[in-house]
Amino acid sequence: MNLSPLPLAVFVVDATGAVTSWNRACEKLAGYGAAEIRGRGLDSLIAFDDAGASPTVADRADVDSMGELICADGRRVPVRVTVAPQSLDPDQPGNFTVIVVPRAGAAPSRYALIQDLPVNDIIEGLPCVFYVVDASRRLLLWNQSLEAALQMSSEELPTVDVTEFFEERDRAAIVQKIVDAFEQGSSAHEAELLGRHGKRTSYLFNCARTSLGSLPVVFGTGLDITARKVTEEDLRVRERAMYSSVNAIVITCCDNNDNLIEYVNPAFEQITGYSLADCKGKNPRFMRAEGCDEGERRRIREALARKESVRAVLRNRRKNGEIFWNDLRIDPVTGLDGETIHFVGVINDVTEAKHYERRLQHLAHHDGLTGLANRTLLQERLKSALDAAIAHRTPGALAFLDLDNFKHINDTFGHEAGDVVLREIAARLRAGMREEDTVARLGGDEFVLVIAEQPDPGQLASLIERIRQSVSAPIAVGGREILPGTSIGVALFPQDGKTVDHVMRAADAAMYHAKTLGRNNAQFYSEELNRVVHQHLLLEASLARAIRDRELVLGYQPKVDLRTGRVVGAEALVRWQHPVEGTISPDVFIPVAEQTGLIVPLGEWVIDEACATLRTLGALGLPDFVIAVNLSARQLRQRRFVNGLAETLARHGVAPHRLELEVTESQLMDHPAEALDALEQLKLLGVRLSIDDFGTGYSSLSHLQKFPVDCIKIDRSFLGADMQDGDAVITRTIIALGHNLKLQVVAEGVETHEQLTFLRDHDCDQMQGWYFSPALAQDGLQDMLRRDERLDV
Repeated sequence: MNLSPLPLAVFVVDATGAVTSWNRACEKLAGYGAAEIRGRGLDSLIAFDDAGASPTVADRADVDSMGELICADGRRVPVRVTVAPQSLDPDQPGNFTVIVVPRAGAAPSRYALIQDLPVNDIIEGLPCVFYVVDASRRLLLWNQSLEAALQMSSEELPTVDVTEFFEERDRAAIVQKIVDAFEQGSSAHEAELLGRHGKRTSYLFNCARTSLGSLPVVFGTGLDITARKVTEEDLRVRERAMYSSVNAIVITCCDNNDNLIEYVNPAFEQITGYSLADCKGKNPRFMRAEGCDEGERRRIREALARKESVRAVLRNRRKNGEIFWNDLRIDPVTGLDGETIHFVGVINDVTEAKHYERRLQHLAHHDGLTGLANRTLLQERLKSALDAAIAHRTPGALAFLDLDNFKHINDTFGHEAGDVVLREIAARLRAGMREEDTVARLGGDEFVLVIAEQPDPGQLASLIERIRQSVSAPIAVGGREILPGTSIGVALFPQDGKTVDHVMRAADAAMYHAKTLGRNNAQFYSEELNRVVHQHLLLEASLARAIRDRELVLGYQPKVDLRTGRVVGAEALVRWQHPVEGTISPDVFIPVAEQTGLIVPLGEWVIDEACATLRTLGALGLPDFVIAVNLSARQLRQRRFVNGLAETLARHGVAPHRLELEVTESQLMDHPAEALDALEQLKLLGVRLSIDDFGTGYSSLSHLQKFPVDCIKIDRSFLGADMQDGDAVITRTIIALGHNLKLQVVAEGVETHEQLTFLRDHDCDQMQGWYFSPALAQDGLQDMLRRDERLDV
């Protein structure tokens, strides 16, 4: 060690003042050799200023004394003397340590005066650099750590201004810190020491003012903070990385088992719309999309409770309300005691990736040209429908469609035109099917329909025929019309097959059978069903002809006022007089008309015929007679129905109040808002409105009060033969309800005297049924009215 330039000499003397040991600084300062000093008295080496008082060595302990050191060459050096009542040698009790420090201006330029003191070991053992600097910024004392940092020898250091140990840009600040220490007593600063050979070391310097004798100095330490600087730089880089990250980062603090947001980076605001001010102190779950991904959120809560890392993909809601997908990774952060104090969450917005994934999934399961389901999705949907059909005993159907002349279309009009045809047919198929059904393209010109829950053969046959007609309709391509025909094969499941493969083979076989029969037709795999389908299609075709050729006729069932017994109206009932089959019941052909849409022209014909009869009856002097006509849901939904009805009434010269339109509860309750609007328009026209089959539907009193109807009709199912028990209770209730709502109540299907008596006893307004009269032709009705035939009262 070289605690160099302080001229600090140390003697050890016994109780009598005789020198027993010394350091080399003594020899250099006084000029004596070892033999000359040993045993000499302290008074012979130092001439104390207070020598006349003759104090002993013990008297001088713990006080500073002034005097002159008597050197071997006769020089006298002014010194300050400190005596300590202890020896450097613990085995020699009673000895005293004498420290001799030259006073200002008296010291030689360089002395190593304290090399033998324990403080030497202490200073050299410090985990830092140690230095003493005078006012001229020259080193007076230092340790080897400083030499190592500066890569300089002990001989070089005293000659250099300490500011040269630093970068030029830092030197002014270093000078100021030294001045601050001299003027204010202390200073501290961070700076980087430059070694002669390029070594750079960061230190935290702490300086304090003191004096050596009368020489003011600054001493201090420099703690190597290179590692801390590296850590700080690393933290700055990481902080900047978090700040600049494209992923949202959120840091929460564990607070009483809650996790409250402390920090979010700019990407968090960009992704979520929430700034730090918006969400600080809140639990991140405030962004959750309610009802979404509950399983993932439960996993997160359980992991946080266990203080474990977790990753989840879930949906949250942005500040603007938009839902986005995020890939969330949460990791715990522990404190020095090992306890979790924070959680760091990284949010990666994967909304686009999710959409892309869905697009890929769509492409993997859908035809690229038409967007329809492909073979893979078809088989999945068919298996699901087949399993449901077996489990719930609700049969379905599979239809194979093959275009009859698609090769000719491609060869004649080109492949682009062929693609247009395929896309148009796909659109027509989608439009003709229910949402729960599946439309697929197997490739080329082959399409497949999965029709779930279709137990009615007649409805199925009607659907297949509508599909065939829709596909066969002309398609305009480049100013030219293309007529695509199709052959359709249909298989039922599970009747025709209990596996996907079996059902598809059955439908395919039926389709090829359709082609062999001349194409552009539909065939069912089952022979029995083929027969039913054939009859259904014949009936449909015959019904269209019957409307056109006026094979339909109206019968009129009289309505009787139960108080007077007088006939006050009639219900128009349509009948089909088939030229071959004879009379066909409406129970047979009305469902076909509903399924095929023929109910609309049929309904128009019925209204027109009823209005013609009303005109005739009016001419006979019956201006208040009312005819009721059943109205279908399709008619009610037509936008121009009211206008067309007004035109029909005007054409026949019939007052609107003489026509009554009957609608069923189920028609009204399927779409109550639309039904209410339609009924209000009819009411404005002036016609009477009646609810047919009342009690068989599911209408609520709140809706019934809103509908602008004049009458309710008790369904025949509530008129038991003897009107006992439940039927009687329900009928009485309906009558009371109608009257309380200021409505007329009509009972239909009255066939016995007991029923009639019950209705009169409970004040029912009108009745109709075979007890009084079956439906009559127009002539029969006119004759009954002319004779004023009445019900006995």
